[in-house]
Amino acid sequence: MQKPSGGAKDTHPPVVVSSSPNQGATNVNTSRIEIHFDEFFKLKNFQNELLISPPLDETPLISQKGKSLFIELKEELNPNSTYTFNFGKGIADYHEGNILKDYSLVFSTGNELDSLSLSGQLYSCPLATLPEEVIIGIYQKDSLLRDSTIYQQKPDYFTLAKEKGAFQIKHIRTGTFELIAFEDLNANYQYDGATEQIAFYDSLITISDSSEFELWLFQEKTELKLLESKANENGRIHWAYNQTIDSVNFNSDSEIKFLHTIKQDSLLVWPLIYPTDSFYICSEVATRLDSVLVKTDSLHKQKLNLSSNNQFLKESASFKIQSDAPILAIDTSRIHLISDSIPIDYSVRYTDFELIFDFIHNENQTFHLILSEGAVLSTYENYNDSINLSAYSKDESALAALKINLLLKTDDYFIEILKEEKVIDRIETGEELIFKELLPSKYQLRLTLDSNNDGKWTAGDYFENSQAEKVIYYTEELKLRANWELEIDFNPID
Repeated sequence: MQKPSGGAKDTHPPVVVSSSPNQGATNVNTSRIEIHFDEFFKLKNFQNELLISPPLDETPLISQKGKSLFIELKEELNPNSTYTFNFGKGIADYHEGNILKDYSLVFSTGNELDSLSLSGQLYSCPLATLPEEVIIGIYQKDSLLRDSTIYQQKPDYFTLAKEKGAFQIKHIRTGTFELIAFEDLNANYQYDGATEQIAFYDSLITISDSSEFELWLFQEKTELKLLESKANENGRIHWAYNQTIDSVNFNSDSEIKFLHTIKQDSLLVWPLIYPTDSFYICSEVATRLDSVLVKTDSLHKQKLNLSSNNQFLKESASFKIQSDAPILAIDTSRIHLISDSIPIDYSVRYTDFELIFDFIHNENQTFHLILSEGAVLSTYENYNDSINLSAYSKDESALAALKINLLLKTDDYFIEILKEEKVIDRIETGEELIFKELLPSKYQLRLTLDSNNDGKWTAGDYFENSQAEKVIYYTEELKLRANWELEIDFNPID
């Protein structure tokens, strides 16, 4: 004795029985769209899933009754236009939640359906991953004038990029168009400037039956702005900007000496000699000037922080220790390097923000660097707390290597190997195409086409019609094994 099974599990989504207007209908003049299904259904985030191309200015009113869906339009449709209502993943059956995928209702307000289409591939640079919501749109234009159209108007036709960047726009009328892709963070179907990423084709397009295009998505460089400035930590003056800083000039009293460092979007300055009360210091970044009034009594003593990013030491590599403030002097009597409880001879030198230790290290050794309190002296009489930093070396047989056969006819590039999106090593143009002494692990490989030869990736500019430098990732994750040299062919064109 047992309960009836109820039959096989329902794995089928709702099926469209009929619609008004009909699929592919022409000369449509309606303010109400009806779609009838073969079973009860539910709507899932439907307002966001429903994509209408060309887009409407007013959001339609959505309702359902029984097995029918109703879309009430709040505006008249454009004459002689082909409309596509794409329902995304917004419709599922009521009980099991099986989603109706890839359903679109297409009709025309004119005598025929527009039949042209375009397709292509969207890439991201410098990161490999595309944002979730990227719109690929076209705007009908007679000339390639980079104006405010994409900021103020919705595309004439659009689609969403698929997970790996492929896209296709169907049912397009004849004409010349501007092709744009942009990250639509606020779902307004318009590009909102550097807060969103953008890609654009560098000429007007004329669509044919087999039009295919390649677009590269990037973040435009924003207008330089100062976010914060203060002078109160570790005897330090701090400027924080809204973008990465390349270089800086300072202006201040000629008697005031100082050291500085740049950390991405932050500018950090430490006075070495300054008056007893207060003084001004001015920074010049690009064309921007910013000044700070520094009151000497606002500066506080704070212990110096030391850290290391290179725990694994390659053959003959130095052990480098970074400081969060300038290094003015060191006391070697307070510094000890040991391995297996045995003292190791070393030589040490320092730059403004780094200690560099050189010593003989054999294979498979672990080293402990002990810096007692006061071993490193900084500005404002600051010094370090006691700290113990470790490093290790490996046997050659425990390491891996990667050799690259690059199939590229240009010298304007650099190659980086990454682990968990962090750059591990880099090869410049003209260097041997091999990464040596790598820890066995999984890595990514990317090549940057450095067209301006400045040694870094450069963003594009929409109004100047300049493209971002392309960043091409090797298509597969690289699994490097111990005692093994992996050799790969890398063809960026493919």
